[in-house]
Amino acid sequence: MSEDREAWGTLLEAGFLHALREAHTEATLAVFGAMSRAAGFKERSFGTGAFDVLETQLDRVFHLGEFAPDPAEGDDDPLTAMVSRENLNGSPGWRYGRYRILLKRHRFGAVRAIRWDRDSYTKQAVARQEFPDDPQLTLDFALGPVRDTDDVVTLVLAHSATEEPLEMELFLGRPRLNADGGPAWHWLRQLTDDTLGADRRRRLVPSTLPLWADDEADVPLRLHGRRAGGGETSIETAQ
Repeated sequence: MSEDREAWGTLLEAGFLHALREAHTEATLAVFGAMSRAAGFKERSFGTGAFDVLETQLDRVFHLGEFAPDPAEGDDDPLTAMVSRENLNGSPGWRYGRYRILLKRHRFGAVRAIRWDRDSYTKQAVARQEFPDDPQLTLDFALGPVRDTDDVVTLVLAHSATEEPLEMELFLGRPRLNADGGPAWHWLRQLTDDTLGADRRRRLVPSTLPLWADDEADVPLRLHGRRAGGGETSIETAQ
């Protein structure tokens, strides 16, 4: 199975991708709700705000940091129990299984035009991760690839949005060091309603039916008394 299909399938089934999109939506709405160009905020302000708020929203959706549950109570969410913070050289990251996710904001509509060779040292190193199908790894570059003690694969969550009209872009992919002018990604997939489908985190869990239900009609209860002559007479009917 190709790496993109394996990574996408694993993270989709766990509900991880739905959590990423939820966090991005909440972050975008928060930033555009708090800032406006009319008030003087510029693109740099939106960029910094979007990155910072998305980091916070990802911690929220995965119950990490200040959003972590009380250790005494534990976390009964099967997804968040498997997600941890795993930064790389100070760049915020989140890990599920063998996949670590870093953030990258891009110009809206230009996700495939990112130049990783002009980005930070960390992003350049991530773009040089071993990828068997890429012949550029045989070339001698000045900086080394990301080195980990296990088989972690670092992917990038590329995010962008426009204010008027409100539109959002969210992509998950494996970056490629494109100093040769080639593609910016080994593979890239967009997170949308169509590509994600039903939210895996919202699956119904069968529950034990109660012995009775409040919406069922009560059984009529008729109370009886005794007539002086020994017969019964109805006193009250209760519902």
